[in-house]
Parts: sequence; C-alpha cells; structure tokens
Amino acid sequence: MLLCGDAGAQINVAGGQTASVLAQKLAGQGVTVLNAVLRCPSQANGLFTVVSSNLGLDSGIVLTTGRAESVLGSYGVNGPSDALASSQNGTPGDSMLNVLSGQYTKDACGLDFDVVPAGDTVSIDYVFSSEEYISAVCGPYNDVFAFFISGPGITGLDNMAKVPGTTIPVAINSINNGIPGASGSLAGCTSMGPGSPFTAYYNDNISGTSITHKGMTKVLKAMHVVSPCDTYHFRIVIADAGNDKYDSGVFLEAGSLKTGEYKVQALATAVFDGLSPICIKGCLPGHFKVKNAKAKATPQVVRFATTGSAVSGVDYIPLADSVVIPAYATYADVPVYGIPTASNGAKTLGITIYAPSICNSTSFAADSAVLTIYDTIYITTRPADTIVCGNDSVQLQVIGDGIYSYSWVPLTDLSGGNTMIPLAFPMVSTVYTVTATLPGTSCPFRTATVNIITRSTAAVTLVADTQVCYNTSFQLSPVVAPVNSFYSYQWNGPGGYTSSVENPVLSAGVPANAGIYHLTVTNDTNGCKGRADINVAIFTPPAPVVTSPAYYCLNNPAIALNAYGNELHWYLPDGTMVSGAPAPPVDAIAQYLYHVTNVVNNCESPQADVQVKVEKCCDGNVFIPSAFSPNADGLNDIFRVQEDFSYSLKTMSVFNRWGQVVYSGNVGAWDGTTDNGPADAGVYYYKITFGCILGGTMVKTGDVTLIR
Repeated sequence: MLLCGDAGAQINVAGGQTASVLAQKLAGQGVTVLNAVLRCPSQANGLFTVVSSNLGLDSGIVLTTGRAESVLGSYGVNGPSDALASSQNGTPGDSMLNVLSGQYTKDACGLDFDVVPAGDTVSIDYVFSSEEYISAVCGPYNDVFAFFISGPGITGLDNMAKVPGTTIPVAINSINNGIPGASGSLAGCTSMGPGSPFTAYYNDNISGTSITHKGMTKVLKAMHVVSPCDTYHFRIVIADAGNDKYDSGVFLEAGSLKTGEYKVQALATAVFDGLSPICIKGCLPGHFKVKNAKAKATPQVVRFATTGSAVSGVDYIPLADSVVIPAYATYADVPVYGIPTASNGAKTLGITIYAPSICNSTSFAADSAVLTIYDTIYITTRPADTIVCGNDSVQLQVIGDGIYSYSWVPLTDLSGGNTMIPLAFPMVSTVYTVTATLPGTSCPFRTATVNIITRSTAAVTLVADTQVCYNTSFQLSPVVAPVNSFYSYQWNGPGGYTSSVENPVLSAGVPANAGIYHLTVTNDTNGCKGRADINVAIFTPPAPVVTSPAYYCLNNPAIALNAYGNELHWYLPDGTMVSGAPAPPVDAIAQYLYHVTNVVNNCESPQADVQVKVEKCCDGNVFIPSAFSPNADGLNDIFRVQEDFSYSLKTMSVFNRWGQVVYSGNVGAWDGTTDNGPADAGVYYYKITFGCILGGTMVKTGDVTLIR
C-alpha cells in the first residue's frame, strides 16, 4: 500500500485486489455475497481508507478507468486535484454503458457477483468522480457508471445507479456544476433527461487535496426492491466515453451493500427516553426499541435472543423471542420490567435482533443493544475520601444519569447544591452528601457521600487596600488564625521586595514601593498555606516650584527665599525646619543649600532644593573720607566719595546725631553746609548706595567728622 506521491495525501489506496476481496468488502447486514468475478485491469481497482477527505465515505473499494493507486509519479484517485489522473489501460468498453452514455466506451472496469438478500430491498452507498469534470461537462466525453441488477421479478438488467428520484443514469452529463466545458454545450446535459443537469448532487473538487479528480458526486444511494432469500446477480461497471484520456472512478462504501435497515436501541421507559439505557427494579421499566428504516405494508416479525448477566424470571419478567412491527409502522417496543429482589448488584440485559427472513436456514444478526438493570437508582461519587488544605478547592462529582435530580448538603463552601459537579472550598473537614431522585416515579432516592478532610490552614486577613504618604513608613500587619507558633511568613512585593518577618515595615514610601504585596503563611507542621494580598498606594504631592540658584549680593540687605506651592515647609541647610521662608545670611561670600516641600492632604512632597549663592557684586575700589574741614583753605574742604569705574553712586544721605538729614542727593559730595548755613563741627553719619557695573547694588554706611 502506498500513499499518493504528493505529501498531502489523505487517502490510502491498495491496488490490485481479487474479485472475492472486493465483493466481500461491500457485504453488509442481511446479504450473502457469492461467485465474484473481476473484469478489470489489476491497476484499475483497489481498497481505500480515508484519513481525511471531502469524499464523504470512510473506506471501501474503488474501480477506475485508469489507475486506482498513485505510485511513482503516476496518479490514481488519491492525489491533489492540481495533478492529472490519465492512464490508458487499453481494455475494451462495455456495451451496456455505450447505451447509457450515448458514446462508444473504453477502459471498462467491472465487478460481478451474486447476492442472496434476507430482506426485501438492497442498497449500496457510492461516490462517482472524474477528471472529465469542468473541461468536458455537457460534451461528448460522458464517462458513465452503472450498478446493474438482474434476478427474480426483474426484467433483463436494471441500473440501480440513477439520479435520485429519476430513471437517468449517473454520468458526467447528468450530475455536474451546470456549466458546459470547452467541448460541450448545455444541450449535451439536458438531453440526458428532464431536470438534467442535477447540480444539487455535485461537489466541486478543483482545490481538493485528497482526490485527484476535479469533481465528484455527493454520496448517493443505489436501491432496488428484491425478494428475500432469492439469488440476484450484480454487475458494477465504469468506463470512459468518447476517448480514454481522462480517468473516472467510483468509490463504494465498505459494508454498505445491505438489505433492510433493522436496528435496536436500549432505552429507559418511554417517558424518560433521554435517560441512559437502564431499568430500575420495581419503579422504572426499560425497553428496547426495534426499528425498521422503512415502513412495510404488512406486519414484520423480528426475532431476537437475550444475552447478559441478568436472569430471566429473577431479575426481570421473561421476554418473548420476537416482536411484531405493525404494518405501516417503523418500530415496536420490547418492554423490560425488573423484579424487585434483595440487593444483588447491577445486571446487564442485551438482545440481538435478526432479519425477518431466514435464507438457506441462516438467520442474519441485524443489530444488538444492552441495558443495565439496577436494584435502585445507581450513583457513585468522586473523588474518594480526600485530604486537602483549608481553602483548597475540590471538584466533587456524582456519577449518574443526567435526568436525575441531585441535591448536595451542606451548602456551606459549595459552588452549587443541584449540579452534578459542584466545586467545594472547605475550611473544615466536611462530609458532603448527594441525594439522587427521579421525579415522576416511585423510585426510592439514593445517597452517596464524599468525605473531605481539611488540614489546619492559616486564615490570613490584611487591612483593606491602603494609601501611604510619600516618604513615610507603613507596617504590614496581618491577622492570622488560629494563632500558633508553627507559621512561616513570606512577603513578596514590587521591585523584588521580599521579607520573612511577620509584620515588616515599609520604611520609605516612594513610588517604587507602590503595588500589591502578597503574603504566604505556611503551617510548618503540614505544609498548608494561607494567603492574602494588600495593595499599597503611595500618594506623592507635587514638589513646590522654586528658582535655583538664587543669587544674593554680599552685604546687601537679605530678603526671604521664594517658592510656590500649597502649604510650604522650609528647611535650613542643617535640616532644621523653620516657620516661614528664611532669608539667607549675606555677610560673607558663601553657598548654601535650602530645602522646601509642599504639603497636600497632610502628605509632604519630595524636597525641592534651592541653592543660594552670596557673591561680591561690586568688585572695585571706593574711598570714603573719615573727616573733612570746610574752611576754604583749599585742603579737604568737601566730604567727597571717590569710586572707580565699577560703581555709579546712586544716592547719598548725611544725618546729624539726631538722625536729621542734613544732606541728600545723587552726588557724592557735601560741602559741610545745610539749609541754615554752615553745619556745626562734629560727627555726622552717612548712607551711600552704589550701583554695580556687574549688576546689583551696594550700600555703604559709616560716619565722618566735620572739623572747623
């Protein structure tokens, strides 16, 4: 057996089979196959098994006009549709197919055999496929397939392979996509008969990966009325029409050649047909439903035999050996009534039905079914008694029929009280009991239990999610019950935080410490773990807005620092917090670092730094006399201030000892007079303001002596 040469092959084909193997592969319920003869080249036939395909059949036999099995680059039926199956076998056609096709045929492949049916109809399932599809539709290359039957009650040969509901043979021109190919016209299809072409029975395969042929029919059923136990001759044959270039094939499903459709199904009583096939002694009958796919005009007697461990007359009321399907009906019931007994466990009762006709003293087993007879409603539970840690979930399950009503107790820590599969979260050891009842019957209820044993597990509680101010500490304080000394603690949190302390302190409330902290408390005596989480948020107010660096001139009057915020806290360079904005010292050239924070909702922001620089703003020379003598002798007659280019005098004021201004002006010279005439000799005081060429101002104060 080889796969098709393409790596995507999804159908296995084993070519070169014998007539007997092919015919027996088709035999199904109620038929005996005899005297098989194969008139077909060896490479043109085979057995197929589907792995994955759009064929619609899972296994069977295939007959072709070329090659069945793809091998060594020569394509048969199992290949991709973009390949081409075209083999010339050089064999003659078939005279009967010439008539059906309306063309001279070539490369015929046929299988003949006799069939003895046990019923009054025979049928077989098949799919016809061809490379002629698409290009040759409605043209002269009308490849054709037939399933001829002859025998008692049939005149000559009758073709079973017909378009459903018609007398038109299955062929390229009768079932297709309705679009004429390059060599055809629609008349080539309509001439096959009324309604042709039948597109509803066609499957396009132009993009197929498992069937080489470009198109195929849907799964069709060939059927014919027969007389039970008579012998009929079958001839399955396929041929190319018009030429032998493009191949066609027919796939016939394994076991689908059968007579009648007798089946048996085991059920609970008719009111509970959805129930599993059971019978409960004394309260719920069961039954077998014996079915025929097609109603008959006369009653059908279907014989059966019983099997199983249940004892007739002990576990159930004895059954007859047959049942009658009434005329024009499709089924009959075989009721099963259980006999109440002491508990002796579940028993099985099966019946095997036989086709109504007995041919050549042979009865054909058509089908079988089994039901279970219970002493009472039968349920079991899962899991077995189980030991878990508290707070672990346990999937409980009751094994029983879905039509039962279920009730679990206790409901504490249970996800549902009326489901078959509740989830339990036991904190303490608990026996869960489930009760099953069957509403509408007198069946007694049934209970089953599951014992869940819980080991001591810490119940861990943490405060609710909390918010912490920036740069403040926060203690994680769990409450653990029951209290004992056999616990181990493991904290995990943001940024790789870990701690094995029961009550750790988060010492720095910074944004990196915000997030979820997980606590696992392990009972060291049994390994059970309790868990809890807390989400810690860090509130960080915005820092105040500052100007830094701030420049001050040496010896200038100091002014307070400035910042903008909500509620400001100022800190001196040594870290001391002061009330209000400080004024830095300016009596020496220096640099200082002040800090200021913003307080919002009682949370203090990160510090903003203010760098203070005290500099000598005027870097030149100033001469201020300490005495002068305004006596007109030409020597030191004027109190005159002398500055270099770095300065510009802005104002000068002179005061007597009582603080009265005796001179004020923007000229740095005083001649020792006042508005009232010459000033008295004595000590006077001055205040002089200079503008600096480098920016800023400088103030000089002192005293000068006036000598007369």
